Amino acid sequence: MRERLTVAFVVLTVVLLLGAGVIRSYVLRDLIQEQEAAHLRQEVELIGAILDDRAKAGGAIDTEFLSDLVSPDSRLEYDADGEQPLVVRGSDYVGSDDPDADLSSALALDGAELTVSQSPEVIRDIVGRDTGSIAALFVLIAVVAGIAGFLIASALSSPFQRLAVAAAALGRGRFDLELPRTRVPEARAISNALRASARQLEDRVQRERDFAEHASHVLRTPLTGLRLELEDLTLRDDVPADVQVSAARGLAAVDQVGAVAAELVEMTRRGSLVAGAELPLVDLATQLAQRWADRLGVRNRTLTAAAEGDLSLTYTPGPIEHVTDLLLADVVRRGAGAVRIVFHGEEGGHLRIHVECEGRGKATAAEPLDRVGEVTTVVEALGGRVTGSHPADGIEVLLPRR
Repeated sequence: MRERLTVAFVVLTVVLLLGAGVIRSYVLRDLIQEQEAAHLRQEVELIGAILDDRAKAGGAIDTEFLSDLVSPDSRLEYDADGEQPLVVRGSDYVGSDDPDADLSSALALDGAELTVSQSPEVIRDIVGRDTGSIAALFVLIAVVAGIAGFLIASALSSPFQRLAVAAAALGRGRFDLELPRTRVPEARAISNALRASARQLEDRVQRERDFAEHASHVLRTPLTGLRLELEDLTLRDDVPADVQVSAARGLAAVDQVGAVAAELVEMTRRGSLVAGAELPLVDLATQLAQRWADRLGVRNRTLTAAAEGDLSLTYTPGPIEHVTDLLLADVVRRGAGAVRIVFHGEEGGHLRIHVECEGRGKATAAEPLDRVGEVTTVVEALGGRVTGSHPADGIEVLLPRR
């Protein structure tokens, strides 16, 4: 997007400059033509005054005399009554030798007519004299327009690029979106829509988790009580045999209902958070380890990572990324030395993350944020648990498969 905006800005600037240049060239051409016409008028009046003085003094007006008066790029014609017209040309004259086709100016004298003409090529030469400097100016303006366009395009596209990153994070099941603060109405509308979608999805996940816990409690508690009552009936000696048989059948039915209820609750807990966003454990561990290695490498700290257990298990990456980012921030802030992180896929589908570093960082007077507390809050909201309080002693996170 940034590149397209930059190219569009440069093209628009060049087109506007070309349009302005074409209009200006026509205006300049007319202005130069008027100036040259005025110059020819002054020249013919000056030569006419010289010829009048020559005639009054009794001097001869011939070709040799006129050659001294003509300018290098002009043509001079002196047409006396009853005599052959005298025509002299300057050394640089390249006109058509026709005053009607050239730029010309005529002056009537006593018994004669004086005409001074000039080739139209003079105007084109004047206009094209600064072609090189104009081209250089155009190139300079294009470069400046490219730089300005790049800066403006970067400022305009930056919010949308961050929105694309946030949308990708939401698609991975991550709800703590880093949305840009911008005054661009379109970007602000998209940001608000993504924020609302994240809240709705998070609320939906929380309601589903509450439903699973509530269903587990509401279904299993009365079923357990009923099972105990039926077991008591089957064990009593004062109960008829047929009643004991019926109680045994009821007990079997209760066990079946309990198994179905447990299966339904487990299906709710194991359901995909974002359909199609799951990644195998080995791929997820590789991505997270690379992210940790890049951020720790800037601080000259090494990382070793491992993926263990059932590597074929799949997980929604968003919540795990959120938890590991908080852990990484805590390791950077309070830990020191090399870091090791282990991802272990449990048989039941849970994911166990163990983080440990070699030593403790320098203690500060006041810790602005409790990262482990944030991790605990997030993990418990996801239905998991956290053990450990400092990365130097090891922190372990247990997350459900979802």
